[in-house]
Amino acid sequence: MELINLSAEPVGRLYSWIPHDLQAEQVVFLPDACPGKSPLPTGTVVLTRQANWRKFAVSDCGCGMRLLRTEMSAQELDFARWNRVADLLRANKGGLGDLGGGNHFLDALAPHADGPLHFLIHTGSRNESGHVDAFVDSPARFDQEFDRVVRWAADNRAAIHEALSRVFGKLELMLDLPHNTYEICDDGAVLIRKGSVHVAPGELSILPSHMSGDVVLVRATDRVADILYSISHGTGRKMSRSDCKPLADAFDFAAMRRRILIPTGVDDSSLRTDGPFAYRDLDECLALIEDYVEPVTRFRVIGYMGHL
Repeated sequence: MELINLSAEPVGRLYSWIPHDLQAEQVVFLPDACPGKSPLPTGTVVLTRQANWRKFAVSDCGCGMRLLRTEMSAQELDFARWNRVADLLRANKGGLGDLGGGNHFLDALAPHADGPLHFLIHTGSRNESGHVDAFVDSPARFDQEFDRVVRWAADNRAAIHEALSRVFGKLELMLDLPHNTYEICDDGAVLIRKGSVHVAPGELSILPSHMSGDVVLVRATDRVADILYSISHGTGRKMSRSDCKPLADAFDFAAMRRRILIPTGVDDSSLRTDGPFAYRDLDECLALIEDYVEPVTRFRVIGYMGHL
């Protein structure tokens, strides 16, 4: 097994995160690498010829991000519009157009340079993804169900897109990229991407950090081919949710709310495990992949909603 480490984690720790029964030719760890509840750590790409590879591809299938560009200036974002969007998404609870929980979010973004208001949607497939798990030993059924759930997750982002357009008018789709997927190669090998985006040289991807941190649109360089045509989907967690409590107790959520619009009804208590302190620094992560991407546009977060 060849291990490519583009994270800041020691190699020994990374090996401890790899499932003991994984037979891989290559594993790439990206800067957002961190263990979770899924079989593979977030922020990884695996190249394997293992016959039973499907058991490693489960968990939040099709989770992804959609970037939208408005025809408005960032100064036009206000509480009234932001609260109206939150109300529309709350009305979708349990169906398409629901943000879901955990680290899924909707950001309003302002370019650091002059430019219009943008929105970034990050949602998963929620309970739909669990339907895939039952078919890990039935390849045809697994593939069919996985594809369905990936489409469902994309439709969910599209429904949030529609809710935004009802409030903010015409929105240009900049990109929509899933980051929990698999790819069967021509030679029969399989690429499993867990929390990593499939991107070819010259293509764009988006890297958020945390709810009050910068977001950067990047373009892949030719060298992305060396890391299985994949790149990070963000900066990743630097601590578990259970370890967040002491930092959450000391964090000034009121000061963050003075800088960033957060809808009415989103309490500080619901943000405690996903606050800025829980995630890695964007610039530190960018430095680890500077050979593989080049920054295009950098944004600051001016509005956040999650945990609706």
